[in-house]
Amino acid sequence: MYKVELKTTHLANTKLTLYDKRHMTIFKICLACLPLALLATPSADLKLQSLFLMQQNKIEESIGKYREYTEVTGRQDFEMLQQMGLTLLQKGIQSPDHPTFLMALFGAGLSGSTRAIEILEHGISHPDPQTQLLSLHFISKIEDDRADELLNRAMSSDYLSTRMEAAFYLSLRKHPHAVGQIEGLMFRLPPMFKAFFPSLFALIGTTDATAALKRLIEDTDANVRIESILQVAQLGRDDFLPLLRKRLSYSHVAELEASSFAMGALKDSVSIPKLKKLTNSSGDNVKIAAALALASLGDRSYLTSIEDLAKKRNLFAIAALGQVDGFEDTLAELTKTPDLQIRINAAISLLQRRDSRCLPALLEILIEDKRDLAFQPFPSVGRTLNVFKAVPLAELKAKDPSVNFSYSLAIREHLLREAIHLPEKVFLRLASTLFARQQNDLVPCTISLLENLQTEGAKTVLQEGAAKTTAPLIRDYCHLALYRLKEEGPYEDYINRWVTQQRGAEIIRLRPILPWKFRMDQSDHALTPEETSKLLIDAFFAIASRRNEQSISFLLDAIQHGNPQNRYVLMGLLMRATE
Repeated sequence: MYKVELKTTHLANTKLTLYDKRHMTIFKICLACLPLALLATPSADLKLQSLFLMQQNKIEESIGKYREYTEVTGRQDFEMLQQMGLTLLQKGIQSPDHPTFLMALFGAGLSGSTRAIEILEHGISHPDPQTQLLSLHFISKIEDDRADELLNRAMSSDYLSTRMEAAFYLSLRKHPHAVGQIEGLMFRLPPMFKAFFPSLFALIGTTDATAALKRLIEDTDANVRIESILQVAQLGRDDFLPLLRKRLSYSHVAELEASSFAMGALKDSVSIPKLKKLTNSSGDNVKIAAALALASLGDRSYLTSIEDLAKKRNLFAIAALGQVDGFEDTLAELTKTPDLQIRINAAISLLQRRDSRCLPALLEILIEDKRDLAFQPFPSVGRTLNVFKAVPLAELKAKDPSVNFSYSLAIREHLLREAIHLPEKVFLRLASTLFARQQNDLVPCTISLLENLQTEGAKTVLQEGAAKTTAPLIRDYCHLALYRLKEEGPYEDYINRWVTQQRGAEIIRLRPILPWKFRMDQSDHALTPEETSKLLIDAFFAIASRRNEQSISFLLDAIQHGNPQNRYVLMGLLMRATE
């Protein structure tokens, strides 16, 4: 209780001048306002106490004081939450415990705040290369001069993977120093690494980057030349056509394949006579590339040669038929052959044509069975075509125990996303089949696709999934999707109750990071599909995205009473919700 004593008795017997009267009026106004100021003092004290306790790493007590503060003021203080969040993350990033450090780094990245960039900077200097890559991933999403500075600094890392990642992000941003930095790195590495650099120069697209790319097209290493040709073609750089036309006269099979592809991609009618000659090449891949190029230039008469090769079970010819229409019946027949490799590649080509006859063989890829298959891409020599091969997991492990199986999952997820372009009834049948077979590693992706459809049929499948008592992961994910869609029903209460029950669960586990050259759909640094981890973080994301009083209170409660390892990530989400 605050008390003020004012002794003003002597003023009553004093004669006041006009000057004194004016000041007395001001004094009376201030006196009238004084009780209001005094009433505000407890809230100010609570605010200071909350921030002080957070600085002392007394997180539960700090949030408790903040809750008292909101009761006194009757509102949430977003700026104060931002300060509390930054303080907590700064404490976490200074921890010698690596899991705590990693969670603080992840929280800073999820916050999306430019004020958290100093926290992310710690990840650049960390001795673990995976931590450096994670930090770079979040820094690259911040549009800020300081972020550019850190990306440049990462080019001096002790780890090549970090330097290449930083070079990739500098290229995406078209940074003024990108060409110099990338050329410097390229010349310091052994020649075998040179083929990784044309794609970076092609991304930048500036005058000096173009000059570097032209030099690489004339490089003595065929792999470097091929990669340069492909990058120029994929980016539609027809200013390179005079250089590329010369390559059609070379005898290197892989280069002829790449050059033929480029002529078709850049629609170069001048090269038609040379392409026609190449359709008689002894190399099947050159023949296929030339026929596809001619088809893109309006002459489809050479496509039958590709069909003939496909019928002879040439996998690259089967993959090529996915790029042109009119051969769906041939591909459909190939999906019925006993050879697994033929079936799956024919199905993938049919999927490209959006033909529902791909479904039976596509399910062989998407649904795991006793064969325990992993899927790997195999490019043609000129790298213009990709086929996929199914290999038993045990066989892969025997050859290389350290092999990264995330790519196999990324391939399956990519094909599932492509299936969204099939007729809706077919895709819904596919989703229902995945649910029925409890294909848990594909559940998050399937739910996301159904959610994006937002049709009555998709909602019906989600509602059916939410009723599956024997499949808890599917049931929980379907409830989450319906909650995000704001459908009427018990979905919000269910998700809040489920999240509360998972207070002790560890929230974040990361997939092994794929090199940037081999990522599918840019799904880098994704969370594992592991049941509790992935679902819990998705649930918290959904709650935070509501950005209302209830969601903020829920997140505060989870930070205060939940798993201590989770609080850094949740604080990052809270910062994002209150930005």
